[in-house]
Amino acid sequence: MSAFYSRKFIRIKPIIRKTLCVIALIVLCCLYEGLVPIHLYWSTLTAKYDSKLLCNNNTIYEASIRIKSNVQSTWKCSGNMNYQSEWRWRTCVFKNICYDKKNKRFEFYRTPGSPKRPILFEPKLGHIYDFNIDNHGFVSLISRPNNHQSWGPTIVEKFLPSSDRIPYLDQAHVLFMHWYAPYNPGHIIWEDLASTYLAMMRLDEYDSNAVLLRFENIWPKGNIYESMYNSIVPAFASKVEEVHRYMDSFATDTICFRRVVAGGGTPMFSLDNEHLTSGKERYLYGYRTAILQYHGVDLSKPPTRHRIILVNKTASRRPALRAIKNLPDVLDFIQQTYPTIEVNVVEWHKMTFTEQMKELYKTTILITPPGGVSCIVPFLPKGAHAIIMDYYVNEKAHLPGERWNVGESASMDAGLWNYFPHIRKLYYQVRGLHDFEFVPKNATDSRHDVTIVINMDRLKELIDTAIENSDEYKEAARK
Repeated sequence: MSAFYSRKFIRIKPIIRKTLCVIALIVLCCLYEGLVPIHLYWSTLTAKYDSKLLCNNNTIYEASIRIKSNVQSTWKCSGNMNYQSEWRWRTCVFKNICYDKKNKRFEFYRTPGSPKRPILFEPKLGHIYDFNIDNHGFVSLISRPNNHQSWGPTIVEKFLPSSDRIPYLDQAHVLFMHWYAPYNPGHIIWEDLASTYLAMMRLDEYDSNAVLLRFENIWPKGNIYESMYNSIVPAFASKVEEVHRYMDSFATDTICFRRVVAGGGTPMFSLDNEHLTSGKERYLYGYRTAILQYHGVDLSKPPTRHRIILVNKTASRRPALRAIKNLPDVLDFIQQTYPTIEVNVVEWHKMTFTEQMKELYKTTILITPPGGVSCIVPFLPKGAHAIIMDYYVNEKAHLPGERWNVGESASMDAGLWNYFPHIRKLYYQVRGLHDFEFVPKNATDSRHDVTIVINMDRLKELIDTAIENSDEYKEAARK
C-alpha cells in the first residue's frame, strides 16, 4: 500500500509536488516553534531563548481542574502545611474573599450549615480548622514579624455577596507591611517590595495590574519612603495603597476580591537566611530586570569597554560613613595602574533613582562600601563585577547566632548578593585593625563605626580578576 502511494506521489505534477513540500516545511517549522518552550527546559539555553522565556512568559500552559462545588472561598499555599508555627514562611493566595469595612477584616466564606474542613494537619494536635490560631495569623506580612504582624482571613458562614450589588475586583491584591527600620533603600527594594513580587510569582498569580495593599504605617506625602516606593512599584504592579484608605474609596460596606495574595516576606541579607533565598534566583533576576526596564535602560546595549565606578559614600545616618577612608589615593592608584580604563567617582544620593540605574548599566566593575549604599549592586549588567567591602568582626560587632565569628572578615549582605549569578561578587576582606579606623576615635563597633582603609595590592588583585574574567578582555587579548 505504501509503495502504491509513493509511486502515485511521484506521478504528481512537479508544481503540485513542490507546493506540497513547501507546505510540509512550513508545518514542520511551526511545530518546531511550538516545541521551543519544551526544548528550553532540556537543553542549554542560548541568550536569545533565555530572554524569550523570561520576558515573553513563553511557558507551558496547564489547565486547572474546574469542577462545580458548593465551596465559595478557596485558597492555596506554598510552604509548610503541617505545623501552625511555620506561619512566618508560608505564602498563600485566597480567592473570592471580601473585606468588611465595619469590622475591618477580610472574610473567607463558607456555605452556611456546611461542615468545617481541615486547613492544617498538625502531627500532634491533628486537624486545625481556622486561619488564626494561638494569637497569630496564617501568614506573615513583613520580613521580620512578630505575632501582631501576621494575618489570616476570618471564616464566616455566609453566602458570597452578589456581584450585582457588590464590586468584585479581578486584579491581584497583595497584602504586606513596611518594615520601619531607619531608612535603608536595600530593605525597601529587596524585602518590603520584592516580597510582594516573589509571592505572586511563586504562586503563579503574577499580575502587572496588581494593587499592593500596605497595612498600617501611613507616611506623609513627600516622605523618603514614598519616593523609593514610587521608583519601584510601577515596574511590576499598578500601585501601592494603604489598606483602609483603599477600602474607604469604595462606596459599599463590602468589597470582594477574586485574588488576595499574602505572605512570603523573609530577611534577605544575612548568610543565616540563605536557605530562604536559595532557589529564588530566577524570580529575583526578573524583578531586577523589570525595574531596569521601567527606568528606561536598554538591556540589549551593555557596555563594550571597561568602566570602573568608585562609590564615594558621603551621606549616612551615622557619624561614621562606613566609607572608603583613602578614596583619593584609591582613585589615583586605579588611574595610574589602568590608564586605558575610564574611572568615575559617584555619590549615589545626589542622583535620581533613574540616573543611578543608567549609570550602573554602563559599568563593568563597581567598587563600593557595604550596607545600604551597595543595595543597587544587582542592577549591574550581566557579566559585570562588584568589588564590595567587608567589615571586621570584633566583639562589639559580633551578633550572637550569626555565622560570622569574632576575628573574621564579614561580607555584610552576601546572603542576598550571592543569589544574583549574572554578576560576579569579589569581596574585599577587612582582616584586622590596620584595615579600618574607628569614627569617632573612641568608638568600639567595627561593623558600624568605621571607615575602611584600602590596601592597593589587595585591591589590584580583585580588579585584575574582574578584568581577566570578562569576555571583553579575552577578546582583546586574542586580537
